[in-house]
Amino acid sequence: GETTMASVSAMPASCAAVCSATMIKSRVASSKSAASRPTGGRCAVAARASSNRGDLRSSSPADEAEAVRGRRAVLVDSAALLAAAAAFPAIADDETAPAPETAPAPPAPPAPPPKRAVAMSAPVSQPVMAYQFSYPSETSNGDAIKWATSRVRETYSSAEPMSPDARQRIVYELISFKGPLTGTVTVGPAPPKLAKVDPKDWKPRQVAEGVLADRATGRIATGQKVSLAEVESAKKESIDGTDYVYYEYISQGSPNLQEREATTFRHSLGVTAIRGDYLYTCTFSSPESFWDINADGFESAVRSFRLTPPNKKKYREPGNEGLLPPLPF
Repeated sequence: GETTMASVSAMPASCAAVCSATMIKSRVASSKSAASRPTGGRCAVAARASSNRGDLRSSSPADEAEAVRGRRAVLVDSAALLAAAAAFPAIADDETAPAPETAPAPPAPPAPPPKRAVAMSAPVSQPVMAYQFSYPSETSNGDAIKWATSRVRETYSSAEPMSPDARQRIVYELISFKGPLTGTVTVGPAPPKLAKVDPKDWKPRQVAEGVLADRATGRIATGQKVSLAEVESAKKESIDGTDYVYYEYISQGSPNLQEREATTFRHSLGVTAIRGDYLYTCTFSSPESFWDINADGFESAVRSFRLTPPNKKKYREPGNEGLLPPLPF
């Protein structure tokens, strides 16, 4: 009996619980089996118990000591069973604990509202130089943009140059004084960086950097032009047989009514199309502080720029316009 009690008390808590649960199940099964036995069986058990009691009366002191130890062991087992039943009633009743309820998944965030389409102007078409484009008439916030056409030139030779070498010239210019925002169309021959390279081998970034350097006024000691613009991205697409290079760049700007700091920056989108030996470039630009509300409209504007099929009666090729003005019909 002492050995059994010591072994029970020395068991870890988890092992004792498992053993107790097993013993409980065994006792319950034994009880059910005993309850289902016929009456004759119970009488036989009673007779055997009576016989055992008679045997105990006539037994020796050693047998009585052994019986006492047996009863103590039974009491120890019963106490362990009662303790386990109190600690684990669900196991004692042969019941499984219900699984914990899982927390409901959080609702999915709402989808962002569709981007608002920016209103665009009617297409601006120039048949003499055979190009057209549209410009945004409002910001992405819905605020109207008041554009003013500051310059329109029918031919390349009549346009004002952008730099002293007169290579790139402005043939169309828009300006909005709130910003200011600008939109320009320029025409010029291939930059020196690209003049000796086959146009099929021109890389988008090379075209963007060459155009921006060709219109810059900064020069280094060797006389080579230096662009103050940083090209962020550039890619080329072929549309109706014409190559268009789309690019985004940031350049140093000048102080204005909105940005009075000594150093300011302008954010721009541009597209350059190739026709013959000349490049046609459409650019829209704004101060960095106005970029977020104008980026979508500028994107639509440069995407709308197209070189149109030349009209034989009106079209004048840059650098070869002739002496006579284009016919009005």
